[in-house]
Amino acid sequence: MPNYVIMLNPGHNRVYFDSAIQMAIKEFTLAAGCGNSAPEIIKIGGIDYLRFDSEILSPEEINRLHNLSFTYAIFEKRGGSGDVALHPITGTFEPFVPASFSQILKYTGKTNELFTRMCINIAQNTIQHKHDSINLLDPMMGKGTTLYEGFIRGFNVYGVELDDGLVTESHNFVKRFMEKERYKFEQKTIKISGPNKSFRAERHSFTVARSKDDEKAGNTRTIEMIAGNTIHSDSYFKKDFFDIIMCDLPYGVQHDSAARKAKGGSRNPIELLKQTLPVWRGVLKPGGAITLAWNTFVCPRNEIVKTLEESSFAVQATEPHMQLRHRVDQAIMRDMVVAIKL
Repeated sequence: MPNYVIMLNPGHNRVYFDSAIQMAIKEFTLAAGCGNSAPEIIKIGGIDYLRFDSEILSPEEINRLHNLSFTYAIFEKRGGSGDVALHPITGTFEPFVPASFSQILKYTGKTNELFTRMCINIAQNTIQHKHDSINLLDPMMGKGTTLYEGFIRGFNVYGVELDDGLVTESHNFVKRFMEKERYKFEQKTIKISGPNKSFRAERHSFTVARSKDDEKAGNTRTIEMIAGNTIHSDSYFKKDFFDIIMCDLPYGVQHDSAARKAKGGSRNPIELLKQTLPVWRGVLKPGGAITLAWNTFVCPRNEIVKTLEESSFAVQATEPHMQLRHRVDQAIMRDMVVAIKL
């Protein structure tokens, strides 16, 4: 049986510090979808690799492995301990836009794109319904890291953000990027409001094709940002529209902007979820996955789980799902929960 190794992305260590290796093992277990043996970390030439046994990898499995957040390169390992040869395994996955799309914007409080990629991988492997394409929602998008990572993967991505200044920055960034990289795109901005003007919001939509031929063939993707309150998400979007909802819940000073405070936003994850989960559930497809990350110093895991279950979500509770907590910095111990809409 072939023996494979994955060279760990050097940037991965900077994200999770001492937790990086364990997070790599958990992501592989929950998102790789291949392997006939438990993964383990070995050293080859003093460098860390994740090793696993598997039948001959299919093209789909190879692409899935290449998209793991910690993957730097994949090899088939041949030979014994004294005469090791590594044969590169290349994939066929072509990102819809370059990976740099999610890395260009730098700002304090940004959710790391490698962590975001890991969340997307786990959520995608959790979806219970059939799908030809994926619609992803970040209902509290900030400046849009989740949207950019999903768009790289070729998803249709949508975000809602209360701070209209952040949405304006994201809109301008996407527009400049598409113009600079010479993508074919249409951009529309419309104002929307609720019955009797109960709420107001602004929708910025981009329909993007990689070439003129793709544009003519209708091979396009959507990236959309709404400046509005996430509590009205069921008015912004159709029922059962999304395959994945992913949200890094607000925590700390950097995630609690003056605009959010002024408009009634809350730092308390439970208070926030009790208001929003019924709304988010309405726009998520049955069998769709919701992934939430938060600071456990602000709220314990059991309260997040209880709130999800009260809103008719099935929380995933396998051993790897329960071991995703990791330290980000002195003030943040981040955890992640994955659930399915029943």
